Amino acid sequence: MAHPSQPLSAGQSNLKNHRLGLPGKALKPATPEGGMPQGIETGREPLGITQNGWQDGKVGHGTMPAFSDPSDREPSVQWPLPPDGAWLPDGGKPVDGQPGHPPLRLGVMASGSGSNFEALVQACRGGNLHAEVALLVVNNAGCGAQQRAERLGIPWQVHDHRTQPSRERLDLALVTAFRAAAVDLVVMAGWMRVVTPTLISAFAERLVNIHPSLLPSFRGLDAVGQALAAGVTLTGCTAHLVCEEVDAGRILVQAAVPVLSNDDHASLSARIRRQEHRILPLAVALTAKRLADQG
Repeated sequence: MAHPSQPLSAGQSNLKNHRLGLPGKALKPATPEGGMPQGIETGREPLGITQNGWQDGKVGHGTMPAFSDPSDREPSVQWPLPPDGAWLPDGGKPVDGQPGHPPLRLGVMASGSGSNFEALVQACRGGNLHAEVALLVVNNAGCGAQQRAERLGIPWQVHDHRTQPSRERLDLALVTAFRAAAVDLVVMAGWMRVVTPTLISAFAERLVNIHPSLLPSFRGLDAVGQALAAGVTLTGCTAHLVCEEVDAGRILVQAAVPVLSNDDHASLSARIRRQEHRILPLAVALTAKRLADQG
């Protein structure tokens, strides 16, 4: 797993001295209930369960604590931890770019409902992110993302992968569209296609993806279903840079979400999506800031 503090390479010159803010406060995770197992010396007295039970991995799999809404900020855990007084997605004072500096121009790719696309637009328009969405590209005509773009007044294009002879030809069409729109940075906000070096190299270290798991766990399709099938009690979402290996690029931001005993695919997906809306604008800000710091 890449460390979020690693620097990125130099970006376009119009990002120089562009300062974007960071997110609001995240709380530390709650201390787990139950303490240590019986048979392990604590200097006081034995606790909990047998030594064999500890070795068999039975500790830590008890009843999950009850959260009224696990998608709220309190029970979620975010990395990197933000400094005080920084970017606050829930209405706090934003940290904008330097006066007179043009906003970052974003290109967004989406295949489905487009909720992350709209979260980016609202972060920009609310002043929490010194950027603007210059173009939305969808590969499914009439999808929810396209409908949101029409409602929000964002330019959009359809690039249907079914009409292209190869993935490379599709990605070349995307590169052409984004360059024509003078896009600085591209965000894959639910783009359900594997991208090729054609797109990745054109926006090197300026191509951000959001994935519904705590990478490197549960890469690829249906990460939520993978988490439920594995029986984990913690999953989440990751914003990362895109590389040629699927869901393996440098991690920018993660948020953890508990898996409750009564969760199904829909309920867990909805809670993870709430956290995606929080961390994706932050990932854009971090990417742009690091590019600007490099030069």
